[in-house]
Amino acid sequence: MTKKQRHHAILEVLQKDGSERVVSTREFAEHLGVSEMTIRRDLQELDRQGKVQRMHGGAVLPQRSSVPTGRRGQIGILLTFGKDKYTDPFFSEVLQGADRKLQEAGYRAAYVFGFAEVYTREQARALLQNYPVDGIILIGAHYSRSVEYLKEHAKVLVSTNYSLGPERDAILLDGRTGVRALVDHLARLGRRRLGFITGYNDSREEGFIEGIRANYLPDNLELRVRLVQSSFESWTPEMGQRGAAMLMQQHQPPDAIVCASDRIALGAMQWIHQNGFRVPDDVAVTGFDNIPGSEFTIPPLTTVHVHKELIGALAAERAIRRIENPDEIPLQIITPTSVIIRQSCGATG
Repeated sequence: MTKKQRHHAILEVLQKDGSERVVSTREFAEHLGVSEMTIRRDLQELDRQGKVQRMHGGAVLPQRSSVPTGRRGQIGILLTFGKDKYTDPFFSEVLQGADRKLQEAGYRAAYVFGFAEVYTREQARALLQNYPVDGIILIGAHYSRSVEYLKEHAKVLVSTNYSLGPERDAILLDGRTGVRALVDHLARLGRRRLGFITGYNDSREEGFIEGIRANYLPDNLELRVRLVQSSFESWTPEMGQRGAAMLMQQHQPPDAIVCASDRIALGAMQWIHQNGFRVPDDVAVTGFDNIPGSEFTIPPLTTVHVHKELIGALAAERAIRRIENPDEIPLQIITPTSVIIRQSCGATG
């Protein structure tokens, strides 16, 4: 079904039911056989066209007399990567949390672009000129000249997963504590040689190093694999495959691999299975994020839970607060993480 066909079907449903009640995104998704995220994008576009009125949890037919009072402002959203921007399981949940909070507050997401579309200072300038908004939320870590331009010229700018500095609001996650707790757990299980796979250095790698040193485990650079990625590549299973190959083909391979994301862990586990090793008998594997489906891997993946929707909701909340209270001081909020023990580490509790 094409987007045009979906839009037509959505309007048909609303013409039948949407004048009397809010039709939920779940109802639309089940009726059309697509994801709720797809429906949210469709409703966002139809709302901009004035054909529907988005409400918390769904949409109704527009009520002309009530639309102006229900609109308090518009906020733009930029995602850290450029391709498949709605399919990454981590950032989709962050985006969902932000979108829900904006709707609850009477705001709307004016656009959702990837950084591949807004990479240079010129593109950032054009964004502010062509899409005037009250604030912008950055979802995911990315560094470019466009971000520097937005720091200089956007009235309200809130980042997630990384800080733009003390003068801007940021919603962060406690990666250091989460990975440190994982390393401590693996050490208690008797794992003595731990490898680590990541895309770049951040608090997760810092937590890994802190953990192996505190537990007197080997601190060898060859056991820490930091894979260079393209500008807009999310942490993919392919990275995990490459990282597992580099670690497991060493003369003295690790007996546990700590991965900086669940998607990396999925690729690592696949490579391990395909090359005659067993998880967790030969090597334990852990992830980070607790994305949907991580509990259904074989064996189920030990990971660190991140409050992804909360991160998005807090980012939207901070953007709204700064719009409505320009003199309020910026905050750097760190959201907690917690270890989820499953069978891939060799223990179930």
